[in-house]
Amino acid sequence: MRILFAAPDRDLAECYGEILRSDFGETVTAFDGAQVLSLIPAEHFDIAVVDGELPRVGYKTLIERIIAAGIPVAVLEDGPVSARRLAEDPVPSAFLSYPFSPDELGNVIRSVTEKADSGEKIEVPGAVIDVRGFRIEGGPRITSGEIDLLLGLLKSGRAAPCDGALVGSLNSKFSAAGVGTRIRYFPGKGFGTVTENEKS
Repeated sequence: MRILFAAPDRDLAECYGEILRSDFGETVTAFDGAQVLSLIPAEHFDIAVVDGELPRVGYKTLIERIIAAGIPVAVLEDGPVSARRLAEDPVPSAFLSYPFSPDELGNVIRSVTEKADSGEKIEVPGAVIDVRGFRIEGGPRITSGEIDLLLGLLKSGRAAPCDGALVGSLNSKFSAAGVGTRIRYFPGKGFGTVTENEKS
């Protein structure tokens, strides 16, 4: 596996670079958005992990260019990720909030790269989720966390607890795509999926 890890704090980037090399193999570190963009067309990466506040290149431009290069991207954030943030374009493959442990970072990398290598399609009433593309077919991009939430709900029928930000974001994306499926809370039972014509 080849990883690009970019953070403006050089000590942090080098520290995690060493950890990722030990756990996953070749890891290239960068400290600003210009470095990231110079590496993207020249080298193949299985995933890019980038701080959401890299200097020298705007966030939107940076994430759009990484996605356009066909590289799944996990964004490091300075706090909890809201439903609004999850729905803002461009949508990365995953978010991870500071502070995080090496194990948490490793779990995100494994989850995202497994999905990026998957040919799986998830069917919900009125929509198909392209796991590899991190997208509702014909609709917006979704994150790895949103895919995991959907898989859990579809396999178990009900899930509790659920991350409210993921639920809110996924419901708004389904609505934007014209999909009749929604996630709702059932008192005493937890969260589950319903279609617009279901009463309960």
